[in-house]
Order: sequence, then structure tokens, then C-alpha cells
Amino acid sequence: MSTVPSRRSYGRPTTVLHLPCARRTVGVEAALRLPSVMVLVVEDACTVIALRDWERREPHRLRPWARRRWHAEGRRLRAKELRMRELAAQCLDAPD
Repeated sequence: MSTVPSRRSYGRPTTVLHLPCARRTVGVEAALRLPSVMVLVVEDACTVIALRDWERREPHRLRPWARRRWHAEGRRLRAKELRMRELAAQCLDAPD
């Protein structure tokens, strides 16, 4: 997750958060104002941390049982990433 300065069409600068798992950006103001968007931001950050940790812990190829467990964990994390995209669609694309 990173913050990126942005400009709206009327010229007032704003800051947006990049949510890599959800593949979206959201304004900081919206995240602070809307609880559902804040949940999305927090869940995305947690998923990014979990994915980075998972990648760092790849077991050696000579440990087949450990690799199977590691791959199973990766599948669960990728499924969570997909759920993040669905949650983002629900939170951000829903009409107000």
C-alpha cells in the first residue's frame, strides 16, 4: 500500500491509497469517512503483508512436505486476494 498525491479535476490536491491486492486506489478522505472503505484498506494491507511473508518462507525443494504445505498456504492467500477484489467492487462500485 502506498500513498500517491493526486489532483482532482477542480485542482485541489488529495492523497490516494494504492491497494495492490484489490487492484484499486481510494482516497484517504473516503477511507477515513467510510467504515467499509477503511476495512478494505486494512484487509488489503494485511493481505500484502501475508503474501510477502509467505514468499520469504519458501522451503527448499528437498523438503516436499514443507513445499506442499507452503503451496497450500499460497493458494489460500491467492483466494483471499480474489476476495479482496470482490470486496473492493462491493465497497467502491456500489451506488451511494
